[in-house]
Amino acid sequence: MDTAPVPHGRRDTRTVADSARRCWQDLLHVPEIDDGAHFFALGGHSMLATRLMSRMRKALDADLPTGLIFDHPVFADFVTRTIAALGEDSVTADERPRPSGRVTGPVSPQQERLLRIEDALGPSPVHSIVVPVALDAPVDGAVLRLALHALLTRHGALRLAFPTPDGGGARQQVLVPPWAPGDVELVERDMPVSAGGQAEEAAILKEVRLAHLKPFDLMRGNLLRAQLFRRRHAADLLVLHLHHLAVDGVSQTVLLDDLAEAYTQLVTEGHVHMADSDALTHIDYALHRGGRQGDVAADSRRHWTRVARDLAADLAATAELAPRGIRYVRRGAELDASVLHGLHAWAGTEGATDFVVATAAVAAALAGHLGRRHVGIGTLLDNRAHAAHERTVGPFANSTLLAVPVPAGATPRDIVRATRAQLAEARRCADSPLDDLLGPPCDILGLRPDDLVDVVVAFDRPYRAPAGSALRMSPLYDHGGLLVPSALGPRLSVTLFAHETGTLRITVEHTEDPEDPQRPDAVLSAVVGALRLFAEAPDAIVVPSPAAVPR
Repeated sequence: MDTAPVPHGRRDTRTVADSARRCWQDLLHVPEIDDGAHFFALGGHSMLATRLMSRMRKALDADLPTGLIFDHPVFADFVTRTIAALGEDSVTADERPRPSGRVTGPVSPQQERLLRIEDALGPSPVHSIVVPVALDAPVDGAVLRLALHALLTRHGALRLAFPTPDGGGARQQVLVPPWAPGDVELVERDMPVSAGGQAEEAAILKEVRLAHLKPFDLMRGNLLRAQLFRRRHAADLLVLHLHHLAVDGVSQTVLLDDLAEAYTQLVTEGHVHMADSDALTHIDYALHRGGRQGDVAADSRRHWTRVARDLAADLAATAELAPRGIRYVRRGAELDASVLHGLHAWAGTEGATDFVVATAAVAAALAGHLGRRHVGIGTLLDNRAHAAHERTVGPFANSTLLAVPVPAGATPRDIVRATRAQLAEARRCADSPLDDLLGPPCDILGLRPDDLVDVVVAFDRPYRAPAGSALRMSPLYDHGGLLVPSALGPRLSVTLFAHETGTLRITVEHTEDPEDPQRPDAVLSAVVGALRLFAEAPDAIVVPSPAAVPR
């Protein structure tokens, strides 16, 4: 949906309501929206909520807060609060990011953090991203190469280079020309007829791993390469290799959409006619953010000081801090559709997304398992605050941290409400990399920011290819063995994947601990138990796990 901006003088109640209703209908695929409609009860989730606010900003030409839909998920209330926010909107056009036309500029705060790690480690795959997708039908390799070239042309972030600064100056990013179509890195591989299914998969995994381990040349730019495997025992496999300096999770979805569109246009029309470049580039975003960094940190200092102190109070009873240079083990489980259905039955009335409920359940599981009063939940916010960024590729996402309280006698409903409040506050105070925001209070407490993170939580959903696409892709979500067994990261992460059938897949990645090899299994069991409790008994008292060890 492309809604024309509403002139400021015409933003009355009816106009705002009509704009909001169209946005809700389009995103939720619901024909009618009445005043009592609840965004999350109708199937809304955090990513759709962010897209809704992006479209509302575009439709109303106003800088509406992202948290508005989370705080006011009932339609009539949402409209009322939107009108109130319009009256409070003091952001002028000059204060919003706008296309600059520049091909060089400063790096964004997110890129600066990634580059510090790159400089410390040297060339490495630590920030390389692998996106494997099964292809529902055979593809033409030559056409696919042209479609990949269209991606490089369309999205400037994929063509960024990061030259080493002279004389210790500030780091810059440079938009370089795309490679010629024939130079696009696409390796095609026909798997041998003689290879059995398991041998074929092992050979493919080996080649994907080798490509993943090959560092990108950040001085050269064009941070995209691909592999196409024509399999004998399964659907053909396309593997995209990207760099985190150019993309984040939302960017990956945009790229898959645009790759499908470019391939379809080439097959049906013989050429690609997508726009040549983004309305906004990541350079524009970095220029806009550059002048606001100090103000953002100062405005949010009180919040992050409280978060650090709440979590440090529990840490004082233990010497177990986040390790570095670690190896992971992975455990997984799958819950039937009754669990997700049970969660939806009551969580939507609390204005809670699937992510909020899942995060609350993980917090309850860890609090009981570890004997904690507060649990430090790390996660990502997509940070696309402006409508023009909705389809812009780049690393916009910021890490954030929630200090979720799990007091004695709390119910699932209590913990969900507390988690929702924590996330709403974090959204207002997470416009910079987490290390920068937590650095000052952690220095006072004698801790590292990583010490406060008990678990990183993510909630994923299956990708849907655009209707009518000639390139039908089904991303393969990584629930099996780890591609690379060692990495930099949190000691514990929990990923939940909601399948279209309603089943819920839980994956736990935990650092290896020779002294306690059963810990990943115990954490997985605690999370599964908490999710079942939250689905079946939202007003029951959360009872600590028998394995809980008070610290």
